Amino acid sequence: MFIQTEETPDPQRLRFLPGREVLPEGTLNLKSREQAAQSPLAQQLFAIPGVAGVLLNKDSIIVTRSDSDWQHLKPAILGAIMEHYMSGAPVLRAPPGAASGSVASGGEDETAITGTIREALRRVIDPELGYNIVDLGLIYDVTVDDGGVTVVTMTTTTPGCPATNYLKSGAGEAASSVEGVEFVDVRLTYEPRWSPDMMTPEAKAHLGISGGGGW
Repeated sequence: MFIQTEETPDPQRLRFLPGREVLPEGTLNLKSREQAAQSPLAQQLFAIPGVAGVLLNKDSIIVTRSDSDWQHLKPAILGAIMEHYMSGAPVLRAPPGAASGSVASGGEDETAITGTIREALRRVIDPELGYNIVDLGLIYDVTVDDGGVTVVTMTTTTPGCPATNYLKSGAGEAASSVEGVEFVDVRLTYEPRWSPDMMTPEAKAHLGISGGGGW
């Protein structure tokens, strides 16, 4: 089993990618050993000295450290994740919606904050097209859980776009600027592939694209 690691904008958090599904949907933000009781995987991670938080989502595990350094923590975390998956134990003992720290259910507060985040994301301009990433249709989804953990799912106009890192970083910084957002996870996807039809009428007009979406 090969587990990849990725840095996050917050040096206190590190993303672990086990190469298989973690949660079927949503996110689960666990901030204490008590909350971790619902997840055998999280329990193993919280048993490691220096682990202060565990965020589970569809395909990754984001671990928050306390005062330890990653050089010493990473091997123990990698070992715990591998041991869990090799054991065949479930990630959760109960559905995420039944537990504290789970994904928000999509109420009015979440709608308001996701709208504010989308407005903040309009400050991020695609350097190639000279227009904001929201109206270009590059933002596919924005979700916020009840702990302020935000997931921004986005794409680029083409795979391998040279501005990919710039756009991801900009999206993370813009979303982080919104009050109530505690942590931002920017995920890149190419499913579905972007096309000019995804742009708003304003973006099409700015770029001189006809209503049919052709360049």
